[in-house]
Order: sequence, then structure tokens, then C-alpha cells
Amino acid sequence: MFKNIIKHYADKRLLAFFQHQRRTVIIKTLKNSKSAGILWNPADERSIEAYDSLCKVLHAKGIKSKGVAHVHSSRELEMLTTITNSGFLHKRNVRWFGRPISNSILGFIQEPFDILIDLTISKTIALQYILVHSNSIFKVGYEGLETNYYDLNIDVSENPQTTYLLEQIVYYLENINEKG
Repeated sequence: MFKNIIKHYADKRLLAFFQHQRRTVIIKTLKNSKSAGILWNPADERSIEAYDSLCKVLHAKGIKSKGVAHVHSSRELEMLTTITNSGFLHKRNVRWFGRPISNSILGFIQEPFDILIDLTISKTIALQYILVHSNSIFKVGYEGLETNYYDLNIDVSENPQTTYLLEQIVYYLENINEKG
């Protein structure tokens, strides 16, 4: 019950911040981008593979990438620390309402990525906080049942798997007409 109250209050705060933001959205593609931020979590068995695959796709296109993952247990955190180019959020470095405490994660939020890609199917307050507060130019992801904070929303409700979301994001970022 207490977690639900905190989530409700945090969601209201994020929505209020989002609605009062003054952002200029510029459509970015994989052709005209130089940097990308990636939000992810190991929620399903193939999410680590999807994150790694996305990093390889971006690297092949000359796009520098950094990621942030939200993990739920210390065991997960220890197991995943070998993954490169990713910071990790854990209950130890996140305040109650989702705000990260870690300087590296706060730096991630301030970085003006050309594209911020959210590979999460199941949302967490901490990653939503980063998404809403990020200085990224163009934000892409799957909204699910949550509030839509994206500039490009990819609907994968028919197949809510991280690997499918990855395929759809790459497809649209390669084929979107940035002039339209």
C-alpha cells in the first residue's frame, strides 16, 4: 500500500514537471545522430541481449552510446556490473520518488543526447524520472499503460518483448522521414 502511494505521488510530480517543460523537439534518426542514451532493465530474459545488440547497432553507425539500467536486487547488480557503457540504479542510489543520488546518473540526465531510447517494457519510477528530466533532443520508447513522455511512441502491445521493441525502434529510427 505504501509503495502505491509513493508511486502515485511520484507519477503526479513527473507529469507536472513534464507538462511545464519547454522543450524543442527535433526529429533525430540513426543517420543524423552522434550520441544516444539508453534506458533499460533486465526485466525479461533477453533484455541484456537487446541492450548489447542496440549498442552494437549504434556503434556500427558511428553513434556513441551510454546506458542506465534499473536493477531490483544486489545480486542482479553484481551480476550485471560487467556490462560496459551502462550505469546502474538500485534502491541504494535512488530516493523514494525516483530521483537518482549518483553523480554519474545525474550526469547522464544532463547530457544532451541526440536520441534517448527507452528499451523498457515494465516501467520503474527511477527510469521514468531520468526520461522526463533528460536533456535529450528526441525521446523514443514504448509507453505501455503509463503516461506518454516520448516524442516517438512505439506500440508493441501485441508483442511486449524487449527484443521486439528494439527491432521496432531501430526500424523506425532508420526509416523515419525527418523532414515530415
